Amino acid sequence: MFGHPALLLLFWLKLRGGLRLQVRKLRRPSSWVFLIVGGLLVFGWIALMIFGRNSSGQPVIAGNVLRFGVDVGLLVLVVLTLVGAFQYRGLYLPKEEIELAFSAPLERTQLVRYRLGTNLFRSVFAALLFGFLTARRMPVAGYAFTGMFLVMMTVPILGQGVALFLGEGENRIGRLARKAPLKVVSVALGACVGIGVVMLMVSDGAHVTQVLGDQDGIVARLASQPVLRALLLPVAPWGSMVTATSVGEFLPWFALSLGLWIVLYEVTVRAKIDYRELSLATSAEVAKRISMARRGGWAANKSRVTQPAKTSGAPWMFGQGGFGAIAWLETTSMLRRARGTLILSFLLIALLVFLSKGLGEGDGRDPEQDALKNLFVGTMMISLFGTAYLCAGLKFDFRGRLEQMDLVKAWPLAPWRIFLATILPEVLLVSGFLVAAVVGRALWIGAFHPGLVAVVLFQPLVVMTWVALDNAVFLHSPVRYVPGQESALQNMGRSILLMLLRGVVLLVASAVALAPAAGIGFLLHFGLGTTQETAIAVAAGVGWLGILAVDCGLVWAGGKILGRFDVARDRGV
Repeated sequence: MFGHPALLLLFWLKLRGGLRLQVRKLRRPSSWVFLIVGGLLVFGWIALMIFGRNSSGQPVIAGNVLRFGVDVGLLVLVVLTLVGAFQYRGLYLPKEEIELAFSAPLERTQLVRYRLGTNLFRSVFAALLFGFLTARRMPVAGYAFTGMFLVMMTVPILGQGVALFLGEGENRIGRLARKAPLKVVSVALGACVGIGVVMLMVSDGAHVTQVLGDQDGIVARLASQPVLRALLLPVAPWGSMVTATSVGEFLPWFALSLGLWIVLYEVTVRAKIDYRELSLATSAEVAKRISMARRGGWAANKSRVTQPAKTSGAPWMFGQGGFGAIAWLETTSMLRRARGTLILSFLLIALLVFLSKGLGEGDGRDPEQDALKNLFVGTMMISLFGTAYLCAGLKFDFRGRLEQMDLVKAWPLAPWRIFLATILPEVLLVSGFLVAAVVGRALWIGAFHPGLVAVVLFQPLVVMTWVALDNAVFLHSPVRYVPGQESALQNMGRSILLMLLRGVVLLVASAVALAPAAGIGFLLHFGLGTTQETAIAVAAGVGWLGILAVDCGLVWAGGKILGRFDVARDRGV
């Protein structure tokens, strides 16, 4: 599997080194807490996937719709893998071992076997994850799990084969690859895969059927189109295997897929391709990306100027003083360096609006009440889930400037002003996304209520609470998330504890702000006899001021933490 005994020894030494590094990171009690929380979350969720399957064992979605959806999902996964192959052309090996491996007396096929063996070992967890997710929704769990596991173990081989082919055809295809909008395609397909995984995790399938349609729905009509079925033929064996309902239906497709795995593996390792020169360039580029991530994320990727800066068109929204300059700098960084992230955010918000269209629909007895319920249920879904996702994914704040904290600390402004100016552009961006989604959904379904005005007014304050808390915790205990790092469970546990802390703060903020508002509204309506609309409006205003006061407290606390941030301690000087 690994091509040579020396390469097998290298694999085990790297594995032992990773485990030893993991143990060293557990010397602090907080790391143990994060590890335990992350482990309970992962293994508890896997147990839920195994034992939480519907007892009926029947798919919620109709048969033809189910098969079509599975084929589309598999095709998206394959295309995403092929697009990723353009970013790792040739044979990727880490920088610390590529020169040694290429200078060693090893055959090229042995290096390819080593890389494939490493990739397959890393793919086992993803294969188990997708296998459990798929088994929950398919007619027979065992066939679905086995089939999806085999698919996920075949996709890395396919990607490596394409990457080697691109290395051979660099002069012919590489130029086209550099001109094609591969990042946009990768972002869009990645969003589809991520949303699909989330839907499989949290949905019981009924709402998916309601949105996509049944035997007479739009997906069923698409599944009957000959052109679409022809496009899905390359993944038809995999789809038939995953959706099989009997042994006679499963075994032939499983045998064909297993034979395809063997053929792809042998063709990939035996291909007569000289990939060494391009592999060196790919390894250096990936090493540069990892180094940038270790230095603080996206904000570090332009530390070296390679061309004159172009005007970004970013407005000076807060004046041209020190505060306004910091806010302008963050806004400019968004426009110049995070277009893919912004596109992904837009796509996910648009899909969230689409999926929320049928939420809260009643039985049709009271159309006006049903429309009002649909409006507010969908609005709250967009507001809550959109805030959670965008605030976690759009890190245009201190989480992206960790390596530049020595410059931030030197800015001649009060710490609380630096803190506010740094997070304010992100707050406005996220709030703008969500307000546009809420208003757009209301226009789409043709419903409106004055309560939407309150949602629009409260949304920036909720986002400010979320972002300010995240940045305050990050400055108190900074962490660098590097792709492929060994402490994934600790990071997951840290995220869960941060989520609990965020929930407590939001609960306290709600109590501080809304309890007086509710008391004043009750006093106005029942004590002074004002109209219900007037009482609600005054109570909403008091609640808005209360949450604003909480946000001011968080900004003050964030400024204090920023003022105490020790750059030397963070970098281990």
